[in-house]
Amino acid sequence: MANISVKVRLRPVRFAFMLRPQDHANLRKIFHINTCLWGGQFNPIIPFFKRVPAWWERKGYKFDNAKQIVNGYLDYFEPDFVVEAEKGIAGSFGIDPERVLLLSDVLQRSDRREEKGHGQTVLDLYRNLYRKEFQFERRHKPKILEVKAATPAFDSFTACLFGGFPKQASLKYFARAFKDAFAPERCILDGAALAKIYKARSRILSALRIGRDGLEVDYNDRSQPTLFILNAQEPKDLLDFWNYRAVHRSGVAIPVQWLPELSDFCKVFITKNHRPLPGNPHGVMIRPICMFSRSIPEKDIQELHTKYLRVDKEGANMLQTWYPPIWREAPEIMVRRTRPTITAITKRFDVPLDIEKPNIQFESLSPDFADRFGAEDRWANVIRLSDWSYQNRIATVFPSDFRVQAVPRFGLGGDRLLSTNDGLVTFPKFRDISEHWRLIEGKEAIELWLKGHKIACQLSDAGRATQQVIQTLGGFWGVSSVAHKGIINLLEGMARKPITRSAHQHEFENKVSLVVKDGIWRSKVLETLVERKAVELGYELKCSKCGSWSWYALNQLNATMNCDLCLQQFSFPLIKPSDSKHAKWAYRVVGPFALPDYARGGYAAALAIRFFASVIGRMDRAETTWSPGQELTLPSGDKVEADFLLWYQRKHMFGTDHPTQIIFGEAKSFGKNAFKEEDVGRMKLLAQQFPGATLVFATLKEADELSKDEIKRLSKLAEWGREYDKEKRQTRAPVIALTGTELFTPHYLDQVWKEKGGKHEQLIEHASVQLDNLKTLADFTQQLYLGMPSYFSWRDAKWKARDDRRKRSAS
Repeated sequence: MANISVKVRLRPVRFAFMLRPQDHANLRKIFHINTCLWGGQFNPIIPFFKRVPAWWERKGYKFDNAKQIVNGYLDYFEPDFVVEAEKGIAGSFGIDPERVLLLSDVLQRSDRREEKGHGQTVLDLYRNLYRKEFQFERRHKPKILEVKAATPAFDSFTACLFGGFPKQASLKYFARAFKDAFAPERCILDGAALAKIYKARSRILSALRIGRDGLEVDYNDRSQPTLFILNAQEPKDLLDFWNYRAVHRSGVAIPVQWLPELSDFCKVFITKNHRPLPGNPHGVMIRPICMFSRSIPEKDIQELHTKYLRVDKEGANMLQTWYPPIWREAPEIMVRRTRPTITAITKRFDVPLDIEKPNIQFESLSPDFADRFGAEDRWANVIRLSDWSYQNRIATVFPSDFRVQAVPRFGLGGDRLLSTNDGLVTFPKFRDISEHWRLIEGKEAIELWLKGHKIACQLSDAGRATQQVIQTLGGFWGVSSVAHKGIINLLEGMARKPITRSAHQHEFENKVSLVVKDGIWRSKVLETLVERKAVELGYELKCSKCGSWSWYALNQLNATMNCDLCLQQFSFPLIKPSDSKHAKWAYRVVGPFALPDYARGGYAAALAIRFFASVIGRMDRAETTWSPGQELTLPSGDKVEADFLLWYQRKHMFGTDHPTQIIFGEAKSFGKNAFKEEDVGRMKLLAQQFPGATLVFATLKEADELSKDEIKRLSKLAEWGREYDKEKRQTRAPVIALTGTELFTPHYLDQVWKEKGGKHEQLIEHASVQLDNLKTLADFTQQLYLGMPSYFSWRDAKWKARDDRRKRSAS
């Protein structure tokens, strides 16, 4: 029995609050609500507008439209729930209506006990901290502050930095609980008081800071220490700082109104933080940044910086006048920005798995301070599945779509289940409960997903053969045994033989040995083919009546045999049974391997799936869920066939993984001019149905065997797929061309390309090249096999031609 690994991470529920940036009153309410929520400091605030305001980018530049910005924030944070400051403003962003709340829905009110609210409040946390720590006299007691603004104009700023409690009578019990548990010292905030707090910040706790107790925060952040200079009375600046602090390790808010009082602190901050990067031998420096908010006029920045922030230390005065665009995905050539990973508890369960009945049980995680009963959706469990059965059948990765439920409900209770870049997110209703999940195979998962997109699907004949090849060989480790051109030709030759479909034992063993003589697993190939029953050992006997040879399984051998050709009986050669004139040991192809036309294309499709799952997508690189070929009927009525379908998710060493990519594949064996116009047309239809999907054309042939017509067809589609969709910020469809070089790769593609030399070696000579990146792989294979320029050269030429046309038009 195999095992499946279930990694469970407990974190607070992630609420995204959506409001108009100038909505000062509701912004203050959001600060108050998050002070009352466990981990509320990390809940993002999404600015909503229908048109991009002029202040969004300096000098009036508009790189994004309003919808792209809002969707960008949502995609970056992947919230569990969206909370509207105004009813209806989240309605056009595709969020499941059941996961859209109003501000009044989050906290339970004392006068409306029947409404439970959402999320884990800090009340249980306060009670637990008091019982364990604060009811006793401590030698080194932390300083807990109740911070109040000196003037009402700074109320929102104070709540943004230190937290604050709701003013409504029905919610005042939060403020009372804070005072009763911690007896905080009252602090009236002005410039001088803030300077003192910052100087002693490691020893001071506020209500907002206590609300994240017990949470480990991995910022996955390489940003520099930052002084965020903002207008403390401007709501859009407070919104920006709140989000900046939620995703960056070191951001200190400096109100422009209090710069004179905070100037000394800022200069010491800059001087101390400008230092060599620890452990770096190349002289790399940490360079603190003075970041000015979008509301501060650019003409005033230099004067303010010179007067209050500049230090007399070479290289220490770094100025930034733009806000980091966390709503915009970073280009591939830059370091990827990821949100912090918030963790309360992590546990891993290795669960026995019966492939035929994949039911598993594991424990859900809950905060140790939480009461047994409380609000709805109090905490979240993030679950990652890893299949260690080596049969590669269970679906472990799913399309990333936090907006709606895109995956089946595995639990018996039908609880809410979201698929995100982090993993599968569930919301346990109670503490200390067991999860009972019925896992499903990749084929079933992909079929359910297709039906959810109103696409009828049915396993094709070729797909059935592909599935049988993979399952017979026991997964992709077994498929590696046929990752040799000579082995496939040997099996195909046996399948084409009339009557026997066999090869003599020594002949077969010698041919296998000759094909894989240089492979490090050469002794395993024959063993795998025999033990997995791709071939079966039997006896070839010559009929004494008609002289023809027939193959017989071992359990068919008897004193009297039936001839398959003349249908007469003849005697087994009991005398001299080893005489090769009458009898020979022989292997025969069986099951899908006995099908003609290279197992109906099953070899090519199986090797293509293996390529993504085990060659470029090894366990430390990516997770893959796959389905063999499907006949699809699109909502338009068009009928198409894909030879394989994949969900492919690249892993990320630090932070959240990459979004899952959809792959549709067309696989061919060795046929001449195999990729026809209708094949290319079908794949284009799929790309139009699923914008951004990756299209793969895989063949067992080598590049020099591709016909000019095939190259022309694929090049035309690849150029169409390179076109950029500005609204979705992605190319239409990356096209990957795979040849025998890739499909017959034993283990590492980069090693095979280096050994091949020439342009293959040149493309991967830079250490930063990652062939598990499908965009990179598409670009490289288009250059190698379709004779196309690199994507960047093609794009630059396109831009130059466009500029030349504009100049000619203007003249």
